[in-house]
Amino acid sequence: MFKKVLIMAGGTGGHIFPALAIAKELKARGVVVEWLGGKNGLENSLVPKHGYHLNSVYSSGLRGKSPITILKAVFLLSLGLIQTILVFIKFRPNRVIGMGGYASGIGGLVSIIFFIPLIIHEQNTIPGTTNKLLSKFAKKSFQAFDNTFDKKVNAITTGNPILFKPKSKNTPKLVQNLLILGGSLGAKKINETIAKIKTPLNIWHQTGAKHNEEVKLMYDKDIHPSLKIEDFIEDMAEAYAWADIVICRSGAMTISELIATNTLAILVPFPYAVDNHQTMNAQYLSNNGAGILIEESIFNAELIDKEILALNSEKLQEMTKNLELLSVANPEMIIADYLFG
Repeated sequence: MFKKVLIMAGGTGGHIFPALAIAKELKARGVVVEWLGGKNGLENSLVPKHGYHLNSVYSSGLRGKSPITILKAVFLLSLGLIQTILVFIKFRPNRVIGMGGYASGIGGLVSIIFFIPLIIHEQNTIPGTTNKLLSKFAKKSFQAFDNTFDKKVNAITTGNPILFKPKSKNTPKLVQNLLILGGSLGAKKINETIAKIKTPLNIWHQTGAKHNEEVKLMYDKDIHPSLKIEDFIEDMAEAYAWADIVICRSGAMTISELIATNTLAILVPFPYAVDNHQTMNAQYLSNNGAGILIEESIFNAELIDKEILALNSEKLQEMTKNLELLSVANPEMIIADYLFG
């Protein structure tokens, strides 16, 4: 009998990238992997690029919608349900993995109807609506961070699987190399603020494509010994290995990459994230003494200079040890072992 897994993940990179890491591990073990996603999400470009067959179905959210939009959403979800049933009939998966999102909700429902074992993974510190509901029916639930699900769920904490292999690094004696990550689209507030800091540092700055030229003009090149300004960083393993500290948003995957690469960070949560999950993600590190949380409303160059100057050798060593305690090795292997161990 072929081992076949249907991975359900779409919409955002936060759902898709950890799912791709799981898919890579399963494929290496000879498992046949297919994907269930939405019609318009990021999965439509990423999943085929990584060599997996994508089944795109109609899906739509229902939160905060007008009555007319809700009617349209119900129609699309009904159509998506029929499409998903056909995918299950054709592919006949042995296991189903849900990573959250609308398509994952539809697929999770169908897996329950067809009595196919459902496994879910939650990437954030607060479970999304889909995973919160599916956790009541899933055979096993995995979570990136402790205490995400209710204790009754009996979830296993694995961290978030990441696609790249972290490089080893030593605890810095002082901060010399500063890595700036605002996400692939950039973060205007972070971009504008960092260019004004006065502490002389080597800076590697991912600006996002829209902000690249603008940010280059903002920096005082006489202050910083080395400046590397890019719209997007391809080799994240190299970037994290180089950095003494990172200034970044606090999406779930960023937090997991920081933990996996043992990299300290000043975290500036995106204030408009759904359910304020970026703040909760950042608090996971700051509450464990493994990161520094600064709200965007008070984020300024003077405060960053102050925080960096306060990071002496003793403080850096203490925070690094706290970060190491949060690490779970090879989460994709833990999940694959459970599926076909």
